[in-house]
Amino acid sequence: MKKTLLLFAAGLISAGSFAATLHVDAAGDGETVFRTIGEAAARAQPGDLILVAPGIYREHIAPERGGEKGRPIVYRAEQPGTVFVRGSEIWEPELTPLPERPELFTTPTPEDAFFGDYPNPFKRKLNAGSSDKNEPARPADGPLLPYSLGQIFCDGRELRQSQTVEEVDRVPGSWILSPDGKNILLHLPLDYDSACSQFEISVRDRVFAPARRGLGYIEIEGFIFEHCANQAPFPQLGMVSTRSGHDWVICNNVIRHAKTVGLDVGSEYWRTDLLPKTTPEDQKLLRKGGRHLVTGNLIVENGLCGIAGWSCRGVKIIGNTIENNNFLSLTTSECNWEEWAGIKLHEADEALVEGNLVRFNGAHGIWFDNGYNQARITRNFVFGNIGTGIFIELGAGSVLIDNNIVANTTPFFSPYPGRGIYAHDASGLKICHNLIVDNKAEGVYMQNVTDRKYHGKIVETSDELVVNNIFANNGGGVSLPFPGERSGNCVSDGNLFVGDVNFRYSGGTPWEQLLPAVKPKLTNEEMRHAELIRGFAPAVWSKISGRETESAFLPQREFYIRIKPFEPSIYIRNLSGKRFGFKPVPGVERDFTGAPYGKTVQPGPFQELGSQTLYRLLYPVTGLEQNAPRLRENCHPARPPQAKISEK
Repeated sequence: MKKTLLLFAAGLISAGSFAATLHVDAAGDGETVFRTIGEAAARAQPGDLILVAPGIYREHIAPERGGEKGRPIVYRAEQPGTVFVRGSEIWEPELTPLPERPELFTTPTPEDAFFGDYPNPFKRKLNAGSSDKNEPARPADGPLLPYSLGQIFCDGRELRQSQTVEEVDRVPGSWILSPDGKNILLHLPLDYDSACSQFEISVRDRVFAPARRGLGYIEIEGFIFEHCANQAPFPQLGMVSTRSGHDWVICNNVIRHAKTVGLDVGSEYWRTDLLPKTTPEDQKLLRKGGRHLVTGNLIVENGLCGIAGWSCRGVKIIGNTIENNNFLSLTTSECNWEEWAGIKLHEADEALVEGNLVRFNGAHGIWFDNGYNQARITRNFVFGNIGTGIFIELGAGSVLIDNNIVANTTPFFSPYPGRGIYAHDASGLKICHNLIVDNKAEGVYMQNVTDRKYHGKIVETSDELVVNNIFANNGGGVSLPFPGERSGNCVSDGNLFVGDVNFRYSGGTPWEQLLPAVKPKLTNEEMRHAELIRGFAPAVWSKISGRETESAFLPQREFYIRIKPFEPSIYIRNLSGKRFGFKPVPGVERDFTGAPYGKTVQPGPFQELGSQTLYRLLYPVTGLEQNAPRLRENCHPARPPQAKISEK
């Protein structure tokens, strides 16, 4: 192995400086080579490397110790993308075909003994919320039967758990628990082969999660973590979990097919007495987690969240692909707690989310909730998510949202109609140099929703700054609240709007309340038009609100934008011939490509905007090394395996 370097948040470690290398191979002798990763973890000391040979490892890796500053314990796949760590076991069901339907079978629900020390996931209801986590999935009735935590895989593909018998009858590769819970109705996949196909069912509720909370300086690199029957938050029980740890590096892994949360990077829960598998002394650990680096990972097709974290100060989520999460399309119909997102962070002070591809999640793309002071969301490509592209909720202080491309957000359910950037009960947002395009609803929308308190004070929507952005073909412009006691100092100006756009105050301010303030400033014709559309044309809006007085407006024929989501790339044609001289924003020094801003700036995330045509690849984002240095010669972006790996 070449001598290589890994520079990360905790320090500089060289491949030649490990105290010891512990080899793991499923076919090992058990003495010089460990057969399981857990056996090596039990022996590892600070500064050691655990090197894992290709294969399938069915285990919950539960370290009891972490590393030290400058001496991490490193878990590394010998060949990235060839080490599968699964929470499932092989299942050999007794299949009984239904009369006249040879593709439909019934089989008894697996017995509790099959799952050993873990609760039977087929008997537990999926429950996102703080209520009983052991509520039985059956018996049940109604038009839609609730989901259980069970997972079934055939030849590596997850079979879909349905909520109706009729859909199982119709759709190959699906299954459902009977209303009494005693049997499973299974519609075999079309390519099922009784001679060689293999079933697996999830057994474990974690795949990599320490036995002790609060461990630090652990690195995980190059693994494929999959198949996990974990319950939804709260607590946050990710398939891969830092368990209130600190200073971890999670690099170049694939994290997929968790029942709910793929990766959790925080402190799990404020009710530490309800945390499973926790010693009494570990229950005292609260708000201790953070400062992790999560980089180069592929986090996909998890049932609820890709990445979640409660109390995760200083976490860095950089250069990951996060897509197709909330794979179950969960809403309040199935869950009594809103935790669905590609990335969902609570108490994320000083967090950095940079350079990620956040695409096609069945939920909000990036969501910060209940605290975000001095956090930043920058240079992400956020495309095709549902509900909101970027969502900020409940807090005060400051969060900088800059140089992101937020596009094609579609409606979720009624509170989330498909806005590009949305905030409620949150102050101190700086939204700068973003390209916000083709979202179903408004480009930016902020409002007060509740009377909750943050740090002892009723929340506001105040001190907002929306400048130097490009808005094109959204279902509305920038909607900020009507000035009041809980909505002051909100500025939106120096933006470029492409196409037709009308403006209105957010929060459903009654039209009768607006009339005394706006009517004296408008002509009769302007007033009639405003009443007709319950909004304001740009010139009228500037007159009554004082906003967008320095903004620019172009027709679509003069400014063309095309985004290719799979390449992914962007193509812009600025046929207006205009260059814009807007004011720079302190703290925003470089654009999406890394080009520096000057004394005057162009709107949006590309400073070459003045040229007639612009084409840029959007991922991977260049220039991330300053925040997530990765100097290892053999460190490549995470990817699925290229060849089938035989189980050992």
